[in-house]
Amino acid sequence: MVLCFIALFVFAFLGIFSAKYRALAGEAFDCVIRTATLRPCQSGLDERIKATLIAKLLEKSPSSARIINNHFQVLSVAFTLLFFASMFYSAVSVYNYWAYGNCNGQESGAFCVFDAVANGGAAQLKPVFPGVGPVLGSGNVTLVEFGCFDCQYTKATEPYLHEFLLAHPEVSLEFRVLPITEHNESFNTAKAAFCAEEQGKFWEYHDALFSDADHSSENLRKMAQKIGLELVNFDGCVQAESTAERVRVDEKAGHDAGIYGTPTFYLNGVSLVGPQSVSDFESLLKGNVQHGPGQVSSCTTH
Repeated sequence: MVLCFIALFVFAFLGIFSAKYRALAGEAFDCVIRTATLRPCQSGLDERIKATLIAKLLEKSPSSARIINNHFQVLSVAFTLLFFASMFYSAVSVYNYWAYGNCNGQESGAFCVFDAVANGGAAQLKPVFPGVGPVLGSGNVTLVEFGCFDCQYTKATEPYLHEFLLAHPEVSLEFRVLPITEHNESFNTAKAAFCAEEQGKFWEYHDALFSDADHSSENLRKMAQKIGLELVNFDGCVQAESTAERVRVDEKAGHDAGIYGTPTFYLNGVSLVGPQSVSDFESLLKGNVQHGPGQVSSCTTH
């Protein structure tokens, strides 16, 4: 009986394209209704499905077929429960996306698969040109990164990015800040990083921020002091409206480009979203990136 529940959804979908499956969907529906009203299912659809599955499996692995045949009822119940659990989870995700703009819930900054769908994926991002943010290296090819210092996915990419840059001195890295709204300290952290740049130590501070997850105002000052920044100038810079405006410039550039998650990388007019491996960066450099619906891991920007 339990197979009829799954069969109803599967055959109903396939019936959109073929009349053959509409008849099977009708059988499954009849079986479900009869079971729900405490009447015996007369179509035998679930037994036919079982026989077909076991016959196919016998051709590949007789021992596995015997095990599944002996425990078929338990397995079918388990798969049915998983099916409805996934349906429930999908429904909750759709509601969260409608209500909060993120399928993971109101307070989550984690990647939501609907972001890539709604935004058309990385292939639909508008181009971003270098020459604005702080630059690491002197290579004549510039890799632009939009990142958030409070995003775990931006942090996760760091070791692979550094390994790639060490192997390719012809590539320089330009960092653009894109604070994530759900990360309460991300805007102030971005300001602090720009203030470190004012004293010529952006990249030292950049590394310190990714090494220490505590980005409270007090700890931002401690990090500044640790790398040798002059604190009076640092404090004044953090409070300055011009520093906040500089962060907003990067924010606007990212939003105008359609960036939906951090980190996002640009190289030679091609973009990648989410944490990348060394081989991913190698492919980006060679122009061999295959655009898909977007990465499954990134911090969403809305």
